[in-house]
Amino acid sequence: MLKLYELSGKNDLRFSPPCWIVKICLIDKQINFETEPIKFSEKHKIEFSDQQLVPILKHQNGFVCDSWNIINWLDKNYNNKKIFLNFTSKNFSKFLYLWTSRQLLPILFKIIAHEIPNVLEGDDLDYFIRTRENRIKGPITKFTPKISENIKEFRKLINPIRKIIEIDGFISGKKPGVEDYIFFGNFRWVYSCSCCNLLEINDPIYTWYKNILKLTNL
Repeated sequence: MLKLYELSGKNDLRFSPPCWIVKICLIDKQINFETEPIKFSEKHKIEFSDQQLVPILKHQNGFVCDSWNIINWLDKNYNNKKIFLNFTSKNFSKFLYLWTSRQLLPILFKIIAHEIPNVLEGDDLDYFIRTRENRIKGPITKFTPKISENIKEFRKLINPIRKIIEIDGFISGKKPGVEDYIFFGNFRWVYSCSCCNLLEINDPIYTWYKNILKLTNL
């Protein structure tokens, strides 16, 4: 059986956007798998991969690292449960993957950075604060004065996706697909770690998020 190594926080909370991309694809395609929670302080559990990041998908013949590589591996090795509908779907998915990781996640981090410590404890909490404060060259709370501005910017940035969802209900069309799951990981992260009002409840994207939760029984 496949084993997915994914980031875990306090009370076994799973909150990593890249991990959720893989996990929800596995759920949607009804591919049997088990999970192995990995905390920030448990890098020793993934030493076999010669790197320090999750997700990692372990299979019979080895393992695959990085969420984009993993979903490509799944698409190639499960021909009866294709993840990409066609070449266009794959290209658009790659665009979404790069756009979300390089444009959306940095803004979302600024919105919820000060709340992420609430889902961590012990060595994990110390590790997160130390590494992130080194990265941002300041305290984890440095972005809080501009949370409202960043939320407004985020809502504006995702407007093209909002227009697609308004028409079809999902990014992939009339039913969800990998394009939706790539986008979904961002919101799962925020709503797992934060109490902020990232989206208005009448926002079509908020309705879309709730529909994804229902359809995948999350």
